[in-house]
Amino acid sequence: MEPSEYLFEYLRDVLYDPARANMDLEKLPENFRELGQGLEFFADCVSETRTFAKFLAKGELNCPLPSHDNEMAAPLKALHATLKHLTWQTQQVAKGDYRQHVDYLGEFASAFNTMTKQLEQRHVALAREIELSRQKTRALEQSNDLFETVTRESEQWIAVVERSTGEWLFSNYSVTQILAAEDFLPQLRRWMSDIIAETETSVASRSAEVELDDSGIVQCFSAMIRPITWREKPSVVFVLSDVSEERAHIRELENTAYRDTLTRQYNRHFGMRLLDQWTAEKRDFMLCFVDIDNLKYVNDKFGHNEGDRYILSVTAVLRGFSPDIVICRLGGDEFMLLAEGWDENRAQSHLESLRVRLLKRNDEPDARYFHSMSYGVVAVTDSNELSPSELLAAADEKMYNYKREHKLARTPAAEPPPVC
Repeated sequence: MEPSEYLFEYLRDVLYDPARANMDLEKLPENFRELGQGLEFFADCVSETRTFAKFLAKGELNCPLPSHDNEMAAPLKALHATLKHLTWQTQQVAKGDYRQHVDYLGEFASAFNTMTKQLEQRHVALAREIELSRQKTRALEQSNDLFETVTRESEQWIAVVERSTGEWLFSNYSVTQILAAEDFLPQLRRWMSDIIAETETSVASRSAEVELDDSGIVQCFSAMIRPITWREKPSVVFVLSDVSEERAHIRELENTAYRDTLTRQYNRHFGMRLLDQWTAEKRDFMLCFVDIDNLKYVNDKFGHNEGDRYILSVTAVLRGFSPDIVICRLGGDEFMLLAEGWDENRAQSHLESLRVRLLKRNDEPDARYFHSMSYGVVAVTDSNELSPSELLAAADEKMYNYKREHKLARTPAAEPPPVC
């Protein structure tokens, strides 16, 4: 084979089949050996450059560098240095240094610089949000401190109750400090559960009152109720004020305004007000008009003190009508009874039994005058068209009819009184 053909085959293997590339300088003539040595150096540079390029293609920047006299690999060395520096810049960006700027690599440089600018803007915005959150957190902590201080010193009881479980998440002091009796606690819990069930999460504050009663001990609270989110839990806050004394005072005033001073039953003002209400609400009820027989005679004959005792004795008999009866003294010898759930015949029968009970007092040895009463009953239904005053007049007329029918049966215990 000619030397030129031998060298050409070697050069081809170096470029296309490096594993086969092998040259024996001894096979070359003397004048071709220096060229053969040059091609061997070229082959070493190509192999070294090819290996270095493969490392760069894989992104392995910590690979061995080509020899310093391999000028063929010089551009790749420059690229390697550029990538190493770009890697360092990227690491700096990752640490938050957005001042890094690339002036090479063409479109990549433009994209890199745009990215760092956007990251810097987002970093500034995020830092601003973080600082704002810190300020809000500090303000919230101060608000919480203020809230706890104010609530501890408040006379009102403040409780936060979780909506789903009914658990008390917060209370400014123990519930036992506001309840007069332990038995009030279950009543209070039931009331709170009912209120929570009625309170929508979107409604604003509302107010309500609760009255706790245990064996005659009554405690009243006025409450402000508001749905809130407490520590990420849907809840309801209750602000309760003890208004027991105020309610007791109001009841005392109502008793003064609505009670008859002698009998302690309701007076005419209350009775007519209740009759108006029941009539307007179209309720079914009984209206009973009761008149004390011969009260004027007793007052004239034995004095008003005895007349008052007579009134009280009739009142005691009327209280036996029903626990739910509303007894109103209209004035003098007249009473009005209002009762729901009674038909007319049953009410008349019951009043007659009470009248018989009153008549039995006439059989007592010390009876000084005749005890008796007359009555009239009017049934009121939801179809009633009469006014309250007309209903009362109808019952009054029935009472007088009854009085006339029974006046002959009345006989005095001591001396006959006039019929009045």
